[in-house]
Amino acid sequence: MYRLAVCEDEEELRLDLCRLCGEILEELAVEHTVAAFPSAEALSAVLRAGETFDLLCLDIFLSGKSGMELAQELREYNDRISILFITSSEEHLKEGYSVRPIQYLFKPVQREELRHAIQTDLRLFHQPRTLSLRSGGQTVVFPLGDILYVESSNHTVEVRTAAGTQRFWITLSEVERLLPSDRFCRCHNSYLVNMAHITQIARKELCLTSGQKLPVSRGYYETAKNQFVHYLNTK
Repeated sequence: MYRLAVCEDEEELRLDLCRLCGEILEELAVEHTVAAFPSAEALSAVLRAGETFDLLCLDIFLSGKSGMELAQELREYNDRISILFITSSEEHLKEGYSVRPIQYLFKPVQREELRHAIQTDLRLFHQPRTLSLRSGGQTVVFPLGDILYVESSNHTVEVRTAAGTQRFWITLSEVERLLPSDRFCRCHNSYLVNMAHITQIARKELCLTSGQKLPVSRGYYETAKNQFVHYLNTK
């Protein structure tokens, strides 16, 4: 569950920002909650009480305590929470880098810029690093970087790594839901491939760093190609 908080003292802007965040996370298929706070004091109180968030969208200029002051206080006891500053001025840009924000966005907030900031936070700090599957009463853990591809066969899947292959009684669609969509793509109804290991993709096949070639079906080619281009542009 990805937990996001919006702190903005102007009600209309607060509601609009919450709506945009919710829509973006829905589009990214990320299970989430979005909480709204009208002041830094209100947000500070719930944080001090033990409430946790993954990302704070903080307006810098707030009535009462500023978003910058809240961020500076927060960093005294919490280094893990991500901060996204929303501002109408460049006045505090230099000062703000001391609290390590993921990004600054200027008002009025543009949807694509907000989407990019959220995706950056998800990619850097909230991606699974392993795939865990059950086999014979045991749990097998694969580092994502070791997986070349996953292939479905007769109601089972085979997870292929450089070290070999292991079979599991699970569907490919179920495995796909466990893996980050910005690192793995379907190139065929029977194959799910790690884009970090793709060296070339064409209409009928793709090549892997291992030298293996996998089929690319007509129905998956355009989507797989676009996902791979996006992966190369954002890694």
